[in-house]
Formats: sequence, C-alpha cells, structure tokens
Amino acid sequence: MKNFGYLIPGVLFCFNFTACDNSINITGPYEENMAVFGLLDPSQVTQYIKINKVFTNPNSSVTQVAQQSDSLYFDSLAPFLIEVETGRSLPLYKVNYLPKAPGIFNSSVNYLYATKEKIYANNPANPYEFYHYRLEIKRPSQKKVVQAITNVPDSTILLAPIGMTFFNKEMEFTPGILRVSFQGPTNAKVFDAYFYFNYLEVNKKDTNLKVFKTLKLRMVNKYRVFDANEHESVSVGIDGNFFYESLLARLQLDTTVFRKIVPCRFELSNANLEFDNYISVAEPSIGIVQKQTDYSNIVNGVGLFAARRISRYNNIRIGPYTRDQLTRQPDYKKLGFVKD
Repeated sequence: MKNFGYLIPGVLFCFNFTACDNSINITGPYEENMAVFGLLDPSQVTQYIKINKVFTNPNSSVTQVAQQSDSLYFDSLAPFLIEVETGRSLPLYKVNYLPKAPGIFNSSVNYLYATKEKIYANNPANPYEFYHYRLEIKRPSQKKVVQAITNVPDSTILLAPIGMTFFNKEMEFTPGILRVSFQGPTNAKVFDAYFYFNYLEVNKKDTNLKVFKTLKLRMVNKYRVFDANEHESVSVGIDGNFFYESLLARLQLDTTVFRKIVPCRFELSNANLEFDNYISVAEPSIGIVQKQTDYSNIVNGVGLFAARRISRYNNIRIGPYTRDQLTRQPDYKKLGFVKD
C-alpha cells in the first residue's frame, strides 16, 4: 500500500491507493487541482470564498512547496456566484486578507475572493420562495468549470429560555437546569449557541488603565434537528453552574486589578445540511476501525460550499442574582468582580 498526499493550505488530505492501477502515476510530474472552501452567511456584510491549489510534487517535499505562494494560489480566476432562482450574477473579487498566522504554509499573502453583494435565504417579496446559490470558477487554462451549489438557512427564532430573560436584555445564571429554546428555520440542520461574557480589568493603582476582555462560553454544541425543513422547536438544557465553573477555570487571580462587568452578547448560529455533512464526516469514529472518508460537494475540485447564519443579541445585561454571586459568594468573590 502506498500513501500519496494532496496538500491544501490548512488541510492535508491523504489518500491510500490499495489497488494496482497502471493509469495512476504516483511519481508523475507536478500537477495541481483546486480546493474551495466557502461558507455563505447572510448575517455578514462580506462573503468570502477561499480558493487554493491542491498540489503534488514528487521532486520536492510538501513543506518546501507550501512555502511558495505561487504553489498555493492561481494566477487568474473568474469566480462568481449565481442566484439560481433569479439568475443574478455576483462577481467575486480577489482580496489580500491579512494577517495570516505563520506556519507550514506561506503567510506573505492570504488571497480570498469576496463580494459585498447581499445574500438572501429567500425572496424578500415572497418568503416561501427559497434561494440557492451556485459557485462557478472558470480557469482560463482549462475547459472544465469548478462549481458547487448550496441553499441558505433562514433566521433562527429564539424563544424565551427559563432563567434567561432575553426579551428584557438580561441574563441570569441560576441553580438547576437552564434551557436555551429556539425554533429551527428552513434549511437549518445544526445549531450552536455562545454567550460572550464581557468585562473590564481595571488597574487598582491607576483606574485609567483598563483592558476589555471576553470569555466565549458555548451553551449549545452542534445540536442537530431531525429534518432541516420541519421548523422543529428545540429546548436544550444546560447546568446553571457551568457559567461560574467556567470563570473559575479560565480566569486567573490577579490582586492588582478589579473586574467590572460590561454589556455582553449572545449568539445563536445555524448551518445547513451541506455543512453538517462536512463536520459529521470529520468527527472521530467511535468504532474500532478509525477509517474516515473525505466529504466534498465541489464538482471538478475538492472542498466545501455551504451556508450558515448567525443571530446576535447585543447589550445583554447580567442580572442581579448572578452579580450578587460573583461579588459576594466566597468561591467567586476572589475573582475580583465589583458591583457597578
């Protein structure tokens, strides 16, 4: 058995060739294919698509080739999105989206393809007509077109959770089981929820020295509805103590500062079936044989073209019970939070 690798910036795919096939020349000359990663999101102002070369080069190590920017990016491409139901065409423009973290791959540039054109889940004039978007990438040097198609999830409807009065813009973490409740929209298969706990660290000797910090706390982790089109009502239970335990585990004690709570944020995100298929394939197997296949919905290429949507709730206040726990309860008082 011979292992042969296609190297994609950020992802290494290894394919095992177990059969004798003379049509596959694994020591042939340098060749390239296309890797595409795009996640449409109507809640974002700009849509980004990552397009890179998938390359093999038997004459050089993959780490050497990965440090050459021309081995990662195509010279000239003509990518665009097509709104299938209307025929609207959205050209994608090349941008250098820096900074990019240094590592195995060249980080001098980070080319993406972008558009600021509005993406819709459905027809603004007819909410029951849902849209699909087709990505098309034409390479001047080849006749084949790399393409993929995806639908777009609608907005998630947040319901009033027990112990968390979002409609009053207030969050309380109380003992027992709290619930995050929502209604799944059309085209949404998998859901996450995060609470962003924001606070200031203020220097005790000079209160003009302040540092804004955030703890990102996951409240719902990859909840999957049975059917992406059934508008399933969901209620996920969480332990009310997870908030306090997270603070104790992640905040360092610092007697030189006091901490002041500032308005926080809650996010409820969903993603469509294509995205869920991709992450499901990537999850570790629980079987004895740890064998996984590679998921791709890109025609004439590899990668993922899918969609998600993020619903944000800003200016969430921390309620009096939670504030009292943080400032008076001995286990949490040592974290240095003060009342307003």
